Order: sequence, then C-alpha cells, then structure tokens
Amino acid sequence: MRTLTLVLSAAALVAIQVLTPTVAAQGSSTAGGGTQAPVAQTPAAPAQTTPTAPAAPAGAAPGATPVMLFAATMKGLMVDLIFPTSNALFYVSREEPKNGVEWAQLELTFLTLAESANVLMAAPRARDQGQWMDDARLLLNVGVKAYRNAKAKNYNALVELNDELYESCQSCHVHYRPGYRRRP
Repeated sequence: MRTLTLVLSAAALVAIQVLTPTVAAQGSSTAGGGTQAPVAQTPAAPAQTTPTAPAAPAGAAPGATPVMLFAATMKGLMVDLIFPTSNALFYVSREEPKNGVEWAQLELTFLTLAESANVLMAAPRARDQGQWMDDARLLLNVGVKAYRNAKAKNYNALVELNDELYESCQSCHVHYRPGYRRRP
C-alpha cells in the first residue's frame, strides 16, 4: 500500500507540473460585489510553440505564460517521496524480491526515485544551476540504474548501488541541508 501511495504521489507531482492554462483574472469582481472563480480564456487561434517551450494546453490564452503548480514543499518532497523511495534501495539487500509483483513494485519505486530528481531540477525547485543540478543528476543517475536493474531483475546490481545512492544523498545534504552533520 505504501508503494502504491508513493507511485501515486509521484504521478501527482508529474501531473501537477503539467502546464495549466493561465486564468483570465484572479478573483474577478462579479455584479454582486463578490468574486468568482477564475475562468480560463479561450484562444482565438492555437497557441504558438517553440521547440524549447512546452506546448500551451488547450484553452490557454494566446501568449499565456505556462504556470507550474507544486503540491509539496521541498521538505514534503524529501520526507514523503525521496526518503521512502531511496530507503527501498538502501535496504534492498535485506530481502531479495521473490516474485514478479515484488519486482514490479521495485521498478515503480525506482522509477519514482529517478523522476524525483527531475522534479528537483525543475524551476523553481532548483536552488542553482551548479552544485544543485550536479547533485540532482547524481540522484537521477542512480535512480535510472536502479530502475533498469529492477526491470532486468538484477538483484546483485541493485545491492551494489547502495554506495552510489549514499554518495548522491550525502553530497546534496552537505551542500543544502542546514545543520547537516553538525552537532551543537
């Protein structure tokens, strides 16, 4: 059940990051003096896109700036998504998966771990374009390796990723987690 929750959380994070239409007016006044819910504008022509910009969703105003919404804070992302999925890899050596269902669970967990690195690299979550991105790429690389090894049912290769995952977590926490490894 916990794995399903994690997978659904990851799917929700990805879905929430999908571009949403810009609203016509936040809290437009109504005749009665109250406010009404924002309504998406309907474009007169399809929105133009460039190869580097994501396509505007249907119903978005022409020239509208895409809006990215995030469901969790950085702490929530770490505690509720990255921590449990990384623990699955840290502790994979405790018990080898016994059947296809357990392997499929690991695949989804490690896919979630890999994709969480992409979430960390997305604006406005990325703290900078240097060390933060390097640390997130370490997580992405180990997550992709874990996912591929779970798909291939290569248990020994999964166990071998422990040190690489530790280094990924350690590097980011040393640089960005206040008070990490410091005792008063």
